[in-house]
Amino acid sequence: MFELFAVGLEMQKRMIDVQMQGVEAARDMVEAAQQNAKAGMAANQAGEAGMKAMKSWMKLWGMRG
Repeated sequence: MFELFAVGLEMQKRMIDVQMQGVEAARDMVEAAQQNAKAGMAANQAGEAGMKAMKSWMKLWGMRG
């Protein structure tokens, strides 16, 4: 009887281990998505700054933009 109980506990432990691996993988994916979003926002801000600089340069030289 005790052996059956021990096998059941071992199976539960393994299932919990697999679930935790899934949770860790999901956490890693969320962190990667957050970093990707931050990189995208930084690229967008750099693009906007470049456009402002170009418009200022064009205005300085009397060009229409």
